[in-house]
Amino acid sequence: MPGVLTALALATALAVAALLRDRLGPACALGVGLAGTFLAVSAVGMLLLDLQRLQSWPVRAGLLGAFAALVLLTLAARRRLPAIAPALRTRHTVATTIGVVLLLACGVGLRLSPSPYLQGGQDQGIYVNVGHHMARTGRLRPVDRVLQGALRGVPQADVLAAYRIKKHSPGSPLAGVREGRWTAGLHIEDAGAGRLVPAFFHLMPVWFALAELDWGFARSTWPLVLFWLLSALAAFALARRLALAGVDPHLQHRADRVGIVALAALALHPLDLWISTFTVTENLARACLLAAAWLSLEAGAAERQGRAGVALLAGLAGLCFAAGAFTRGSLVAHAIVLAGALLLVPGDASRARRVLLRTLVVGTALAVVQAVLHSWPYFFSAASNHFHVPRLTPSAGEAVAWTLVAAAALLLADLGLRRLPTRLAALAPRLLRIVAGLMLVAAALVSLRDLFAPANELGPDQQVLAVLLRHSGPLPLLLGFLGLAVAVRRAHASFLPWVFLASAIVLFTALKQGVRYEFYYARYFVADALPVLLVAAACLSGHLIARLAARRGSRWAAAGFAVLLLAWLVPPLRLLPREVYWTRDLADDPAQLASIFEHVPEDSLLLFDDRAPGRWRGLLAAPALLSFGRNALAVPPGGHIVEGALKAGTPVFLLSGGWESDDRQRWPSAAHGPWRTRVVARGIYRAVRAETVAGGVPGRLVDGGGPWELQQLDRSIWRSSGAFSLYPESVFVAATAAGLVTEPLPLPAGARLELWLPARGRTCDVTAALRIGDAAQELTPLPRERDDQLLWSLPAAPGPAALALTARCEGAFAWRWLSVRRDE
Repeated sequence: MPGVLTALALATALAVAALLRDRLGPACALGVGLAGTFLAVSAVGMLLLDLQRLQSWPVRAGLLGAFAALVLLTLAARRRLPAIAPALRTRHTVATTIGVVLLLACGVGLRLSPSPYLQGGQDQGIYVNVGHHMARTGRLRPVDRVLQGALRGVPQADVLAAYRIKKHSPGSPLAGVREGRWTAGLHIEDAGAGRLVPAFFHLMPVWFALAELDWGFARSTWPLVLFWLLSALAAFALARRLALAGVDPHLQHRADRVGIVALAALALHPLDLWISTFTVTENLARACLLAAAWLSLEAGAAERQGRAGVALLAGLAGLCFAAGAFTRGSLVAHAIVLAGALLLVPGDASRARRVLLRTLVVGTALAVVQAVLHSWPYFFSAASNHFHVPRLTPSAGEAVAWTLVAAAALLLADLGLRRLPTRLAALAPRLLRIVAGLMLVAAALVSLRDLFAPANELGPDQQVLAVLLRHSGPLPLLLGFLGLAVAVRRAHASFLPWVFLASAIVLFTALKQGVRYEFYYARYFVADALPVLLVAAACLSGHLIARLAARRGSRWAAAGFAVLLLAWLVPPLRLLPREVYWTRDLADDPAQLASIFEHVPEDSLLLFDDRAPGRWRGLLAAPALLSFGRNALAVPPGGHIVEGALKAGTPVFLLSGGWESDDRQRWPSAAHGPWRTRVVARGIYRAVRAETVAGGVPGRLVDGGGPWELQQLDRSIWRSSGAFSLYPESVFVAATAAGLVTEPLPLPAGARLELWLPARGRTCDVTAALRIGDAAQELTPLPRERDDQLLWSLPAAPGPAALALTARCEGAFAWRWLSVRRDE
């Protein structure tokens, strides 16, 4: 029944929240329920993936057990935690709840029906296709039967040569890890075994697989809606907690409004609105980052106020951040920065800090180990390309050992730094403030320099600051940057690690080499920089309105608040009428690609035509293999791949651009002559998506599809010399009551006719004749060269002629192939 697992997860989150409501308060209880359920689902999915059992019944049993365990742990925690006084329900809290619900409903409504992107070639398509593969097979690594040599008649040596497989030396760390490239985003891990491994990290595809098992193939990407909902709730709660942490009572009184401003800014931001429906990991990473920051600050506030649940909140914060590290490599870098900042505040020896650091280090170490074991080629190439780490190629065992040693060193360093003298410990917060301030200054200088004199090959309109200004407007960026500067100067010592991380994120963003085109490369801002700036801007706006209320009164504050919101939220809304915000890239992909690949049997070989237009290999080879389980060849066929498959009776299909109207065609091959084909299905592939624009916001849709034609190669071999071989099931051969007859075919001069019979088959008396029109000429038999071969000489024919064979056998007449060859 669709949606059962989703309903069970929602019921679990609400049950946990209800059990902890009178122990932690409504907001924290809801956060614990949602975070705990999210982490439980993620852990079950990743564990079943490692066990190669990510399938319907194991998932149901695993999630049921995890949810039951989560509720039991909550009951145990409830008995240990003291009760707190219930929060009073006032008009203000009711109005805040209504406002938050309306904004959440608006944001979710704008993001419903996310893109089901199935094309290969870029990250977003690989995530979706890998998710479909996981749901279909239960495992991460696809096995290509063509590469494996398991497809009947297809010689493995020729396939390996086509993929340009290079054997590594036995001691090479790449042996059995990365031996070639199947297509963009898919590495050949072990060519001999046909085993592939997807690039990137795998938590988001796991969520897609779980959604498919619960809701079906076409709705596998709907977790994107959940990720945004979690991000929005965390943004509201984080901004509210930061406002409550201030010393100004006017700001504390307006904490809920500050949270609503952050929520509204995220819900209506044009870039976030588009990327939230696009299948990239920034969406999940954003939710993990915001949730971790909020839960961590709630843990610190609970400890300072003497409330219970400190370890629970801090532990969930560290695990949420680690879940982000299971999602994107950038959050591994952020985790290292945050862990270093937490180490540099040893004077703040709070329980929240210790638990956060431990869970963060342990969880991130597990994420890195997972990445090394399952994303080895991508992990180290990304570290070199994006973070300028020297290109290292250790063995997987060495990399795992380094990771565990580094994690242990961080935990031991924390124990050692607690014993620092008081005077040295007091210097650490100052050092963090100085370095964070310098990072903000450097980010501002780099951004302004690139805006007017780019230090890269891209134009001024493609620089980071220019892109953010286009999508956000100047006011929120200015408020966000100034808000971070104020936080660096005034934030409480327990907040400094997060302020330091926020400053590092802004600097990392400023140092990016521009945006090649939008929206695709602008997605990098959505995971971290954009939420950081929006939350900081909301907090600073709250400070400004609080000061205005203290000096001029509530009426002036209300008016100023309204003007600020209008100046902030209205200018970016000018972009929303564009059609790209109200459509979804490749929205019809599941139905359209299913209609193509349903005509391809699972035991057949699928090729792609290289002739333009309609070169579908780069776009559709990945979904053919991963989502639909077809034996696709992702490179041009070389050697005797096609010939071997046809001889062995393996059906061979060709996906082409569909520019010919004939139902029977010829596929030209320079190496082997033209193959004869027959059209199986035709159609128009509608691939509507947002245009790509360099230095501007996309405004219109483009159709990247076109006509397609699926052809089946005839079971016949045609040589450039004029010789050919026909096999049973060829369209050029028709069975008769007494034998077979071919269509009129051009016969080369000086050729002979060969009929190959089954070995140890029935004895038959076979005669052959040449038919031209109504006339028939019996052919002269030649001496046999083998027991399973019959030979006849062919006279010169003035034009195409049919071959007719008559057999008298004890049973049914069987034959292997019929050839016309030149006498040698």
